[in-house]
Amino acid sequence: MPENNNNGNSIKERILERIKKGEVKMRPKFYFLLKTILVIFAIFSLLFLVLFLVSFVCFHLRLIGLWYLPLFHPKFFWFYFKYLPWLLIIFCLVLILLVEILAKRFSFVWRKPIVYSLLVIILFALIGGLLFEKTGLHSHLFFQTREGKMPLMAPMYQQLAKPPFGELNRGIVEEINEGRFKIRTFGNQLLEVYFSENVPFSEIKEGDSVVVIGNREDGVINAFDIKKIDDSLREFEKRMFHGPKRGFMK
Repeated sequence: MPENNNNGNSIKERILERIKKGEVKMRPKFYFLLKTILVIFAIFSLLFLVLFLVSFVCFHLRLIGLWYLPLFHPKFFWFYFKYLPWLLIIFCLVLILLVEILAKRFSFVWRKPIVYSLLVIILFALIGGLLFEKTGLHSHLFFQTREGKMPLMAPMYQQLAKPPFGELNRGIVEEINEGRFKIRTFGNQLLEVYFSENVPFSEIKEGDSVVVIGNREDGVINAFDIKKIDDSLREFEKRMFHGPKRGFMK
């Protein structure tokens, strides 16, 4: 017991000595409270940014048509590898790591294995991003930037109107003829689609939204697959083509 008391006294003396030398500074409780509030604010701000970007990626994938292709089908694997917005996805992962680093400051997080907390954050980002995308915020922001508002966000949304895709095209069916039809894309391009007999084409009518997969050259697509889609972006398409301000982004 005396030995333990001596150890305790020596530690106490060393701490007091460091305080006297200015190596350790006393902080008021308000300092730690403010620091905790700032960390919590930073975590929620980063989480909101992650949700916004994940929802934007979902909106982008549905707009270009990649959302509707089978995820693990060998025929479409190259499309995912080629057309996924990798920079945005990597940026989201970096933000998730920052959230994890900040969250580790709290005992209920650092006491758990890092894998658990990362999985929770990733699931939150994916589920929250999907729900966020359903709010229609990105459609609203798209048309706001199209009308000259919110210039800082304009570059992000301008690219949605003119996706540089050759094999993958989403558009509205404007005209149907035997063995072919025409679609108008969000980039205001009128493309003629040719398809063989084995391509599923039944039940497609003028005005339908479709995703066409095939080789494209000089405004003509030789389709090897056609998918009819009916989602919440139908209202976006109607406003895009028939809204109060006609024309397309240049």
